[in-house]
Amino acid sequence: MARDQDKLTSDPAPARLKPARKRAARRDLLLDEAARQINAVGAGAIVLNDIAEQVGLSRNALYYYVADRADLVFRAYQRACEAMTDDLVAAEELGAGPAERLALFVESQLAFDRPAQTVLSDIDFLPEPQRGMIREQHQRNVAALQAQIAEGVTLGLFRPCETEIAAQALIGLISWARLSAGWLGYRDGRAARRRMIAAISDLFLRGFAAGSQPTPLCDIDAEALTARPFNAFDRRQTNEIKITQLIAAASRLFNRRGIDGASLDEISAMVGATKGAVYHYFDDKADLVVRCYRRAFELYDVFMDTALARGRNGFEKAIICLHLNVQAQAGPLSPLMLQPGRLALPEDDRAAFTRASSRLRMASTRSLRQGVADGSVRPCDTAFIGEVAAGVFLWLPKWLPDSYPLTPLRIADEVADLIAYGLEVRAA
Repeated sequence: MARDQDKLTSDPAPARLKPARKRAARRDLLLDEAARQINAVGAGAIVLNDIAEQVGLSRNALYYYVADRADLVFRAYQRACEAMTDDLVAAEELGAGPAERLALFVESQLAFDRPAQTVLSDIDFLPEPQRGMIREQHQRNVAALQAQIAEGVTLGLFRPCETEIAAQALIGLISWARLSAGWLGYRDGRAARRRMIAAISDLFLRGFAAGSQPTPLCDIDAEALTARPFNAFDRRQTNEIKITQLIAAASRLFNRRGIDGASLDEISAMVGATKGAVYHYFDDKADLVVRCYRRAFELYDVFMDTALARGRNGFEKAIICLHLNVQAQAGPLSPLMLQPGRLALPEDDRAAFTRASSRLRMASTRSLRQGVADGSVRPCDTAFIGEVAAGVFLWLPKWLPDSYPLTPLRIADEVADLIAYGLEVRAA
């Protein structure tokens, strides 16, 4: 009888646990789909009904897991932060040295079989205190990554560097890897992901330059390059300047706070205008975003054309383009970065921007291939090295404060040096 009583009290436990496991699995599927949708259309454009339908939930059942759209975004961001924490800890435990730890971290962050992770682009979309919680979690991860880089410098294995810039550069490479397939129009399959992972570790640790460091890496001023003459008595030109100022202000705010984290009121206030003035020149926020992207690709083309014209070999062409893009994102030009929300754009504009992105990627790849041929670039996976490098400047506005002690030119020097020659100390 005692045995029967034991059986009665012990057997139901697995049955009671089964619904909990089922709910946990359904929650994971929900966060997977949320991550994909946030990266595709942006945090503010996700539709709860669509996400619920994708994972087989009714709208009513969805609210068993999340309170509302902001709560779902918060949970997706929180999972991404926790995954990064886990990967940093695992790399610390498994890596034999600083370089291997960083490579393991990149590999785990971008493993193809891993659930989708959100890019932390629209944190300002969240209300407080969730916004502060995500920022705090993310900053702890940045600090942990800085510590790993600093350890390598102390051991003499890594070159002296600004550890915050280096850590954020690596996060930028990883973030762009999660978005680049959509923007560049290629299939993010298993083989492509393997090459992406290898290219990021190779670029970050070893750089792409074949030779020793020239001084300076680039002496072209991005602001001076894009400056245009202005006639205050030309009414048409005055209106164009107003539109340009609004687009530039919107781009800076969208870059800092995310497209869904910045309002038209805040944008108009940046230039001392009213929201009515914004609607005078733009149909709505979506129209403004498209105009910001058009301006961005115009600037990206100027930087690429300048690099191709001024560079004497493949290395110089690649590094000048990178340097000018870093200057632009670190300074007032701030072209709109390629970020989550691509699928929220009008179809024709989205297709045009994808073609423009692919054209820039191919130009970058050609410069690196020329460099391998002329001996200025070391042999590497030029296609994916050229692609991932954009992550270092596209992520820059997400973390760089206005009060940062280095000038845009100095920041560009630091980033370009890191990407050209890598973190590891080169053999003499």
